[in-house]
Amino acid sequence: MRHLLLAASVLAMTGCVTESVYLGSDKPVVEKRINNDDAARTRVSLALKYLASGDSSQAKYNLERAVGFAPKLPEVHYTTAYYYSAVGEVELAKKSYLRAIELDPNDPNTLNNYGVFLCSNGEYDEAQEYLLAAIAIPSYIRVAESYENLALCAIENDHFSEASDFLISSVKHSPLRGSSLLNLSSLYYAKSDFHKAEDLLERYENSGRISSRSLLLSYLIQSNMGHLEKANTVAKTLQQTYRTSYEALIVRENKLVDSEFEKLREQYRKSELRKLQKDLVKDVDKPKIKIVKRKAPVQQANENAATTSVEASEQKNAVIINAPLIKITPAEDKVTFNEVPLSANAVAALEQEAEAAIIEKPKTKKAKNEEAASEKIAVVIADRKELGMIEPPYHVVKKGENLFSISVKYNVKLQKLLEWNALTESDQVYSGTKVYLNDPNVYHHVVEGDTLFSISVKYNILMKKLVEWNELATDAYLTPGRKILLVNPKTYSL
Repeated sequence: MRHLLLAASVLAMTGCVTESVYLGSDKPVVEKRINNDDAARTRVSLALKYLASGDSSQAKYNLERAVGFAPKLPEVHYTTAYYYSAVGEVELAKKSYLRAIELDPNDPNTLNNYGVFLCSNGEYDEAQEYLLAAIAIPSYIRVAESYENLALCAIENDHFSEASDFLISSVKHSPLRGSSLLNLSSLYYAKSDFHKAEDLLERYENSGRISSRSLLLSYLIQSNMGHLEKANTVAKTLQQTYRTSYEALIVRENKLVDSEFEKLREQYRKSELRKLQKDLVKDVDKPKIKIVKRKAPVQQANENAATTSVEASEQKNAVIINAPLIKITPAEDKVTFNEVPLSANAVAALEQEAEAAIIEKPKTKKAKNEEAASEKIAVVIADRKELGMIEPPYHVVKKGENLFSISVKYNVKLQKLLEWNALTESDQVYSGTKVYLNDPNVYHHVVEGDTLFSISVKYNILMKKLVEWNELATDAYLTPGRKILLVNPKTYSL
């Protein structure tokens, strides 16, 4: 992507001339009164030219003269700020920008330029605030430019969704703005949305523009879409028209990974991976269960023990029916745990049965309904660490994507994608299809007779790994229906 754009006015000096005559004579007396603001603008223009040519001393001299002519002219101060920024004097630059804003808080050029400055120094949120403030001023004519600045700033901070919106707004305000069309096309390319990237590049070319950058981007798009003949034609045009360009060089030497567009694509891929990993961590941290213990009421000395036992049994049944421990929302594939207030007797019973479900073999001759229900709750508590812990990473296919583009985007071998999703090379994936990015078979569901040893043999996994991943004892009894992790929960990701 190109650098952020800075608005700087280049204006010519104009003079105000008045005429008078001597008393008793027609001989004119000419007095030249130079407008100080125009003189200051001329010095600003000279300073920018000197700065562009690398003569910073002359640039500074002319800016000092400009300040002398018009110390209250905002553009003198924001151009001085631009000079300080160019020579690495960040604090002096900031001071000059703030002085310009103090003189005219509603000068859109000052607001735009200060926003660009803030972005270049990593202050994204504040930069966005000033750039949007410039856009909001009705008299501002460089709206498309400021939207593009917002987009470039967003990309520098990995806010790719916002960048797309800002570039679309820039194109809406100026449909033939070449840099915005090219930047938006490259952003779609980074997202592997090759059809949109191709459409925007065609708009760029149809406006009569062509450059080494646009030809390189076209070559990359056609290559990734499998249009090899078109790609070769574009490559030849690039070599013939811009042979000495950097873009032609990296195509000749097959160093496409060094192109700005491939670097942007890699930046986007890493950004998506970080978000995916962050979501997985949230899923790991989320499953929690709380049992709120309430103080048991004072029991009367003459209270009937049998009555207490019946009440405890009724409380267990009430918990199971009316206040389930786990609430599953299928639409989001997430597990939500609700806090359930239980009496002291119910809590004690649950804790004892949960412990028995993990450590000891269950007694075979207990078939009472309330005990069976309690056992189910105990299994839920014993397995609470498993539910929602591991969710295979996946990608939802968008229009224009295919398995190859997805494999490139996430740096996953195509053969593995085919294997994990039970697909063949001839199969097509349609928009909305969920494609797993890692092996989705992460659990074994225990059936009667399963042991850790038999599971380790079945999946060719060391038994000590199963013990470690599932936090079990080597001789632990496995309750039918329980899920056993087959992967390391700490390292399972893309």
